[in-house]
Amino acid sequence: MNVVIIHGQNHKGSTYQIAHMLAEKIGGELTEFFLPRDFGEFCIGCTQCFMVSETKCPHYEKLSPLTQALDAADVIILASPVYVYHATGAMKA
Repeated sequence: MNVVIIHGQNHKGSTYQIAHMLAEKIGGELTEFFLPRDFGEFCIGCTQCFMVSETKCPHYEKLSPLTQALDAADVIILASPVYVYHATGAMKA
């Protein structure tokens, strides 16, 4: 089973530990991404991904490992600490 964790922070605090405990219970191969370290770009609204091809996205090269991991995942865990009653800005973006 392929498990992907997307962390909404770069540090390994309580939220990181909880996500890892869940992933261990599920078992399988684990892939992790830390936002914004692993993908800190913002969509610029050019619509090239919809109108032409996803490969025309200006962030395609950097985004590709993340999208490939998500496509191959059996389980996706989104882990974010709560900042002012919401997920982190990097996770929301």
